[in-house]
Amino acid sequence: MVFSNDLMPRNGDQFYPFRQNSSFFYLTGIEQPNTILLLSGDNEEGDVLFLEEPSATSLVWEGEKLTSDKASELSAIENIKSTQLFNEVLSNRFKQIKTVCFDLPEELTHSLTPSKTVRYYKSLKEKFPFHSVKSVHADLVSLRLSKEPEEIELIRHAIHVTGEAFLKAAKKIQPGLNEKEIEAILTYEFAVNHTNGHAYDPIVASGLNACTLHYIKNNAKMKSGELLLMDFGAEYKNYASDISRTLPVNGTFSTRQRELYQAVLDVMDKAIEALIPGRTVAEVNRQATGWLIEKHIELGLYTKFDLEARGKALWKSYFPHGVSHFIGLDVHDCGTKNQKLEPGMILSCEPGLYIPEEETGIRIEDDILIGHEKPENLSAGIPKTRGEIEQLMR
Repeated sequence: MVFSNDLMPRNGDQFYPFRQNSSFFYLTGIEQPNTILLLSGDNEEGDVLFLEEPSATSLVWEGEKLTSDKASELSAIENIKSTQLFNEVLSNRFKQIKTVCFDLPEELTHSLTPSKTVRYYKSLKEKFPFHSVKSVHADLVSLRLSKEPEEIELIRHAIHVTGEAFLKAAKKIQPGLNEKEIEAILTYEFAVNHTNGHAYDPIVASGLNACTLHYIKNNAKMKSGELLLMDFGAEYKNYASDISRTLPVNGTFSTRQRELYQAVLDVMDKAIEALIPGRTVAEVNRQATGWLIEKHIELGLYTKFDLEARGKALWKSYFPHGVSHFIGLDVHDCGTKNQKLEPGMILSCEPGLYIPEEETGIRIEDDILIGHEKPENLSAGIPKTRGEIEQLMR
């Protein structure tokens, strides 16, 4: 049994924009709430997709919902029933079936808002205590990790729109503007290009703000001499992109900023080459961290003696995050750091350098497709060298 996401209350009688459970969307293509997928394997009664039946009131206030024919066309499931019949159908199935599979997380947390899957799992354990329960989460992760050609094309398009938005925003950056004005340009470009909007809360962080990894206030006035870190990405048909670029607010890197920026870019180039089949994210992280530590010492942030004395606590203060994560239907997609890379997987590559005492944060991030022999940088067309960025801003 796989469940759609809930509508999440915002305030009063308003809800946040609906975003489908990624695994449910992956299996069905359905983006409607209050929907359930029942897969029965070789059972003669077959698979069923349960849809909410529209009422006269919902048609007036919310508009049309999926018809059975349209839902069947999207999901390739022929047997479509009303969600109201779910418990009745399930009770009949349980007379023959003794094992039930859910897409359960590896750990069941005590969240104040447990998912519909977790709620139904707990309810089922009370009503049918002698049925066996298994999780198919690992199976769904395995399916979603390597992208089909159609999925790769959707991500390519999300990256293309992200790149176009970056070009528009970069040309507007100047001292005195507010970070929110740059965010607005990105949001506008995502909207007019018919995407779902931002794949995650965008980060538009100038000066010291860039040293806060998930800074999303985006409301400070940008000053000459500062760097502006932008971490953003469009979501297209539920598939994410994830790009970071760092630019000089006044259009020209200072001598020190050039040194710092080039250090990050040098590590990034080597880290991208390391994303090949058979490696793991953990291995690439360790390797990239070693390269960054060498750069830290070259840049005079600390000495080898300091490093021997303080170790991880020292270098991690300048690079507190990993260099890569999986990308797909979720911007931080399923997959672990110890997963061996295979062709068709898409990951970020995002080394960074954060120096609060210099009020400077730099992160450069591209989206990388694992190939059979060498990786393909899907976002290679988005300017990122110092010369490209200064030329763009001129």
